[in-house]
Amino acid sequence: MNRQQRRAAQKQGRPAMQAASGRVQELFVDAVRHHHVGRLDEAERLYRQVVAADPRHCASLHLLGLVAYQAGRHDLAVDLFAQAIAINAKVAQYHSDLGAALRALGKWDEAAACYRRALDLNPDYAEARNNLGNVLKDQGKLDEAMAQYRRALAINPDYAQAHHNLGTVFQDQGKLDEAMAHYQRALALKPDHATHTNLGSVLKEQGKLDEAVTQYRRAIALKPNYPEAHNNLGNALKDQGELDAALAQYQRAVALNPEFTEARGNFLMTLHYSARHSNADFLIQTQAFARQFERSIRAPDFRNTPDPDRRIRIGYVSADFRDHPVGYFLARVLTAHDRANVEVICYSNSPVVDAMTKRLQETADQWRTIVEVSDADAAAMIRRDGIDILVDLSGHTAMNRLPLFAIRPAPVQATYLGYFGTTGLAAMDYILADRFVAPPGDEPFFTEKIWRLPDSYLCFAPPELDVPITVRPIAADEPLTLGCFNNWAKVTAGTISLWAEVLTNMPGAKLFLKTKSLSHPPARRNVMDQFAARGISADRLILEGSAPRAELLAAYNRVDIAIDPIPFGGGTTTAETLWMGVPVVTLRGDRWVGRVSESILATVGLADLVADDRDGYVRTVARLADDRPQLAMLRSNLRPMMESSPFSDGPRFAVSLENAYRVMWNAWCAGHTTEER
Repeated sequence: MNRQQRRAAQKQGRPAMQAASGRVQELFVDAVRHHHVGRLDEAERLYRQVVAADPRHCASLHLLGLVAYQAGRHDLAVDLFAQAIAINAKVAQYHSDLGAALRALGKWDEAAACYRRALDLNPDYAEARNNLGNVLKDQGKLDEAMAQYRRALAINPDYAQAHHNLGTVFQDQGKLDEAMAHYQRALALKPDHATHTNLGSVLKEQGKLDEAVTQYRRAIALKPNYPEAHNNLGNALKDQGELDAALAQYQRAVALNPEFTEARGNFLMTLHYSARHSNADFLIQTQAFARQFERSIRAPDFRNTPDPDRRIRIGYVSADFRDHPVGYFLARVLTAHDRANVEVICYSNSPVVDAMTKRLQETADQWRTIVEVSDADAAAMIRRDGIDILVDLSGHTAMNRLPLFAIRPAPVQATYLGYFGTTGLAAMDYILADRFVAPPGDEPFFTEKIWRLPDSYLCFAPPELDVPITVRPIAADEPLTLGCFNNWAKVTAGTISLWAEVLTNMPGAKLFLKTKSLSHPPARRNVMDQFAARGISADRLILEGSAPRAELLAAYNRVDIAIDPIPFGGGTTTAETLWMGVPVVTLRGDRWVGRVSESILATVGLADLVADDRDGYVRTVARLADDRPQLAMLRSNLRPMMESSPFSDGPRFAVSLENAYRVMWNAWCAGHTTEER
């Protein structure tokens, strides 16, 4: 065909090409219209027709990728965004959206590179700066993330999402006032369920529970099926003592998202605060939790050498290797472990690194971080490490890794320290306890075999703070100050009734309550009202909010006798109270959490401060109050008593613990001989 013929053919074909082009444009516009109103299936069908007609229609490829991203098909989204970029690499949004899909896949470095490429093309692209900040935050680079959010806001001061995200960084850094300011600015620009939820969390952290509840309810009003808001509302209601309402919110969160393990854990935790629920209820609910993870677990094939006499590799798993009760009770144990008998590897599920974390890191043989590591990958890591006994230190508390234990990455698995009851897991072989918290007869309430340590199941590491005890003489006719610094969620209506009986029996005595919730005036007024309804006037109450640990410990110098709440008594609080020279009166409970104080008191040598019933509790407080010389003696001698008791004896405790581990290990070896392997 010569040039003239080709021109004639092109001229004749132009109307058809124009018609085809027009049809493609109509399909594209129609697809965008469906996409805009959320009809993703129809939009995808039409975008694909466009691409079939014009394989280089990069806008459709990009929007197909966006549909895939919105539908959670992130691998496909990455492929489609990459195809669009291959055709036209100069569109900043294509790179930014590719970054979003890569971030969703956990490919943070690649995602960051995409956002930076988008910003190379358009430095004033506020959304890309905001999204780069998100990736940097994912990587724990909070200062760099903050810088990107600030630059996004410099470009667009009314960018609500950037205000929200900047607020989250301030919140993670503990700068609550700054976080609140940005959340409030974000909400002024654009009401959003997530921002209301985060603002509620800040208010809760500040002890402003009524205001926190209001924010969570606003979040739910905007998005009724938002499980995180229901879970957080449950937390605030629990801290207000509204236990039944809290349980209902956790159940709603789990109904909306059956895999929401945090809400399930909060539900299980809150059951322990309520006198309406029993050990049998705890077992039923934990087994229901466990079933969802254990249905498809295959029997593992372990490569551990079944030698009963060799050095055992112990793995501890926790999110609380930090300034937390788990850290306090673990510190002396890790130090005292006999490295000739055991090797210790810690698996941390928290990004927090504080002074206690560093202290524990120094005493562990090896340290692994499993934050953002999947259960399958963490299990593979544990198997590569050759762990013989894997020990859970969280139970059903926040950021636990019980689904990891359901996979059974180690031959022997035990739960210890961080929780106070059964995990419900068939894969958990043992629970470490003592004769006080899990007395003989409690076996039916545990899926694990109970291993009772000879003294308390706790080993106390005294605070590394120089807080002296103030010894003051107390005249026989001088009114005493009773006190309790426990979490307010433990102070149930039954507790207040019991304390009112104590105060009625001791005219002139005052009750000093110090906890975070009481930092807010409405909460203090509520407490006064509850006591007033039981005949106790406000002038007999001292109500204060919480304080840094050193200040909190020093406040015990204003307390003569501490009284435990019911049915959830003290643990760390009891230990710290005794350390500050203040005796604690407790009522033996019907559950683990109601017996921890007994475990501590009996081990220290103060079993006579454990009452069998409510009348005995009232009498024990009165008896102690009448014996002023005994109070003075305890004020001076309780700290030395603790230091010399098994409760603070790390080496003694480590021997008992290692003996337990050795028997557990030998039992496994007996069923797995070398010949069988």
